[in-house]
Amino acid sequence: MRLKRLEMVGFKSFVLRTVVQFPPGITAIVGPNGCGKSNVVDALRWIMGEQSARHLRGHLMEDVIFNGSESLPPTGMAEASLVFDNEDERGPTEYSGFSEIMVTRRLFRSGESEYSINKVSCRLKDIIELFLGTGVGNKAYSIVEQGRVDELVNAKPEERRSIIEEAAGTSKYKSRKLVAERKLERTQQNLLRVSDIVREIERQIRSMELQAKKAERYRALKKELKEKELAWATIQRKGLEEEIAAREKKLKAQEDRLVQLTASLHSKEAESESTKLSLLEAEKEINLQQEAVYQRKVQIQGEEQRIEFYKKDLAGLQDIKQKTESEVLQMREKLRVLTLEIEELQKAQQEFVQLSLFEEAYLRDKEKELEKIKLQIRDLQAEVEREKETLIDAANQVSHLKNDSLVNERRREEIERELARNRKEKSEVAPSLKAWRKKQQEKKSALEHSLQRAEEIERETHQATNALENWTRAKEEQERKIADLKERLQETRSRLGSLEALQKNYQGYQEGVRAIMLKRQKEAAFDGVYGLVAEVIEAPESYEKALTAVLGDRLQYVIVRGHEEGIAAIEYLKRESSGRGSFIPRQLSRRERRPLPLTEPEVLSPLLNIVSVKDGFKEIAEYLLGDVAMVRDLKSGLDLWNRNGFVCTLVTPEGEVIDAMGVVTGGSLNGLEGSLLAQRRQMKELEALLSEFELELANEEKAAAGLREQIDRTETKRSVLVEEGHRLTVERIRLEHELLQTDQEAGRLQETLRMLQQEQEDLSTTLRTLAEETKKCQAEIAARLRERTARERTLVEKQELLAQLGKDSERLEKEATESRIRGAALGERKENAHQNLENRIRLQREISEQIAARESEMAHMHQKMKQLEEAIRSAERSLEEGREALDELEERLEKGRQKYREISRQLTEIEEAVKELRPLAEASQEEKNQLQLLLSEKRLNLQHLFENIREKYDLDLKETPADGLPEEHFEEELLTEIEELKGRLERMGEVNLAAIGEFEELNSRYQFLNQQKQDLEQSMADLQRTIVKLNRICRLRFKESFEQINQRFEEIFPRLFRGGKARLVLTDENDYLETGVDIVAQPPGKKLQSITLLSGGEKALTAVSLLFAIFLTKPSPFCFLDEVDAPLDDANLDRFNEMIKEMSQTSQFILITHNKRTMQAAEVLYGITMAEPGVSKVVSVRMS
Repeated sequence: MRLKRLEMVGFKSFVLRTVVQFPPGITAIVGPNGCGKSNVVDALRWIMGEQSARHLRGHLMEDVIFNGSESLPPTGMAEASLVFDNEDERGPTEYSGFSEIMVTRRLFRSGESEYSINKVSCRLKDIIELFLGTGVGNKAYSIVEQGRVDELVNAKPEERRSIIEEAAGTSKYKSRKLVAERKLERTQQNLLRVSDIVREIERQIRSMELQAKKAERYRALKKELKEKELAWATIQRKGLEEEIAAREKKLKAQEDRLVQLTASLHSKEAESESTKLSLLEAEKEINLQQEAVYQRKVQIQGEEQRIEFYKKDLAGLQDIKQKTESEVLQMREKLRVLTLEIEELQKAQQEFVQLSLFEEAYLRDKEKELEKIKLQIRDLQAEVEREKETLIDAANQVSHLKNDSLVNERRREEIERELARNRKEKSEVAPSLKAWRKKQQEKKSALEHSLQRAEEIERETHQATNALENWTRAKEEQERKIADLKERLQETRSRLGSLEALQKNYQGYQEGVRAIMLKRQKEAAFDGVYGLVAEVIEAPESYEKALTAVLGDRLQYVIVRGHEEGIAAIEYLKRESSGRGSFIPRQLSRRERRPLPLTEPEVLSPLLNIVSVKDGFKEIAEYLLGDVAMVRDLKSGLDLWNRNGFVCTLVTPEGEVIDAMGVVTGGSLNGLEGSLLAQRRQMKELEALLSEFELELANEEKAAAGLREQIDRTETKRSVLVEEGHRLTVERIRLEHELLQTDQEAGRLQETLRMLQQEQEDLSTTLRTLAEETKKCQAEIAARLRERTARERTLVEKQELLAQLGKDSERLEKEATESRIRGAALGERKENAHQNLENRIRLQREISEQIAARESEMAHMHQKMKQLEEAIRSAERSLEEGREALDELEERLEKGRQKYREISRQLTEIEEAVKELRPLAEASQEEKNQLQLLLSEKRLNLQHLFENIREKYDLDLKETPADGLPEEHFEEELLTEIEELKGRLERMGEVNLAAIGEFEELNSRYQFLNQQKQDLEQSMADLQRTIVKLNRICRLRFKESFEQINQRFEEIFPRLFRGGKARLVLTDENDYLETGVDIVAQPPGKKLQSITLLSGGEKALTAVSLLFAIFLTKPSPFCFLDEVDAPLDDANLDRFNEMIKEMSQTSQFILITHNKRTMQAAEVLYGITMAEPGVSKVVSVRMS
């Protein structure tokens, strides 16, 4: 899958849609720091599933979304896509029909994230699996970003193996192995729980089978009882239906009479209501007339006020009009005065214009003369400056010559001092050389001693390592013991949890008992219920059968405070149809018992002395077990009963019972009652076993902690030895370095002696040369001084002429300035006159406008005064009309009041008639109600009969035919049979009707869970085989890839370093699944050592060698290198580029670089720029 292109929009600094094409070969991405080059690498890793914002150089994942710039707002989404070329169909098989594979990731500011492949939504897991084993991925060796080279060099050996695993293609197998191990662990836990449940269900099935058979017998009797009760209920139904029909006929006649009386009453009441309505309408008409009178009075008052208001407005307008006329006369006088002032100002302005023209002509003449003089001055000044420059040059030359002479003198003195220093140094170097030769011999002796000590430390380290391995094996054995204990502890907890769940849910108990106890758990208010007999009485395991045989069903008795609570519980069971239950009061009256035959040899003890009872329930135990004695065996018990006939119950430890009547009960005890006591005993045993396991686990963990401490001490000792070995290695390197420095210093001193001799000869030659140069400088200085004196005389003459021309220029300048002042004064006076003229004209215009405005206002006021006079006349006419209308309204109001009094009289007569009819109707209604009550009672009796049959048997008695019923004299016989059946059912005692269904349900559940158990066991075996297979594949692939990569690494390293050697070393050659990978390198001229001891450049080149070895072993479709070439010098960089070109024949290479040599090796260049701060753009160049 060749990388074809990268598309980004809104990702980091790439706000606009950006497409980067990646052709085959080498592509380089360049640009200044901070322009967004590394954002391209971040985009690749982000698309391939990187979930850490820190690895993308951010704090939150939201940081990858463009956050805005000075001119662009933030975007709401980041999107990036990678497109791979799949023309050769070498991609995953499910995409073999596609020419391209596009992987896309989107992130919204809301936190929502989307992934897709070929624009089809997918999971992150699908994208990770797409790249697994290909060498491509967000953590694979195909992307080497900034700092990754250092990570590869400085990583632990165990971390470094991941890059070998990626090349070996084992990452997907390791991923599957982790999934399989997690599934195996869950399967083991599930199997443990299922096994506990299966064992418990097996015990419950045996008990439930007996209850189911008893329930079948109970059902047969209930069916016969149902048939008898249905026959009796049908007879009752027939009699009730005949009586109801007779009562309905009598009720019909009474209803007809009531209807007649009610109709007359309703007629009068309707007439009364009609009259009341007319009365209300009359009253409403009166109210309307009164309102009209009031409104008319208000209108008249308003007209009077409006007339008064109009008159006031008219008087105000007349006053304003008089004032305005006076103002207009004043304004006309001001306008006349302004006209005279304007004429005078216009004449003055003409005089100022003539004077200004004369002054301007005078000024132009003076300025022409001044310009001519200034031109002569400029020419003469230029000549003077040239003369000055010539004199300065001559002076500078003399100065330079004097300086040269002085420098030569100082140089001579300096050389003489250098000669003295040279002779002194030669006398000092010889003794120093001798001292360094001695120091050189001392360093060699110290180095030999350090090497001997290093060998001793290495032997001690080896011994400590062997001891550490022995302690570690002991610790692993102890940890296996702890793991076994934890497994047994977990199994015990699981079994205890299963039993507690069964006890909590009262699984297998009688339906009624279970309903009462579950309600007690849910509702704290359901008080007065203390628990079951089985929960308050216990016996040792050897006597459980005896206790179970004696109590039997009574183990499921519910203990209550008193009979009232028992009755309330029974009522609850009836309401909820939840079966039956037996209830025993906590406080029971003592009964007289005969003493037990404790002196007989067959009697072991009273059973009451063997059992243990919870506090507060001793009376119940005495009531149930007070007359029970324990005998050795059945034969002894029968002998005792036959001999004495004691009125008590005898029981054996095996559960055989002889009651007071001599009835013997025995056989196998497999029922629920036996398991009730066993379950509670097992729970106590498991709790004790749990405490024992926890104590044993604590002891074993303490022993393991001791082993860990021993390991830590041994590890510390080994670390100290390793550190000492490291220190000696550092010391050896230091001594080697110091010895090298000593050799270099001795050679340097020897060379210094030779150089001092050569320097002495050179200084003597230079001293002779300087004497000759000083003599030449003195002659040149004398010639230059003579030339300078002649030029100084010429300069004085030209400066005197320049002074005379300056005086003439100043005179003309003064005359021109005076002329300018006079002209400016005339201009100012002319401007003032013009400004005054303009002001007078503007004021003349404003006053004219004000006069026109006042005249317009007076015309408007005149018009408004006419309107007010007309409004006054109109309001006076309206006032007169309103007064006439008010008289008419008051007359109509009096007529309405007379009509209201007449209707009131008629209403009184109708209400008297209604009072006479209402008692008669009420009496008739009462008689009807009595009849309806009697009829309802009979119907209710019939309905209760229907409901009773429906509640008991879920049948509709209405649909039962009455034909073929027995005669009435057989009804009593039928009732007798019903009572007899009920007695037989009562004598059966508690029956768990749900036992049949529960038995079937338990049996079905047992079959299902048993199958589940087998499936889980098979699944565990399959998973274990899968893990073994995956381990074998990973081990084989890692070994093969490691050997191939190591071979390539040994070839590439000397090629990049131009010599030397290197290899990869496994930290544990016996464990290919967990072993780490170390790098040992020996650059040219150095000893073989760990990579961590190399220089920065050597480390970088070694890491690059390893990456190239991996690529040559398993080429990735593409490789992204982010500034990997930064630490390399020019020579190493050329070899690096040479390897890149060679490998680009099989893989694409995309390089982010600042290096010009790397840019020259690329076939395509992409430049990343930031024309606008915070916004990156891409510019491409194809290299020819």
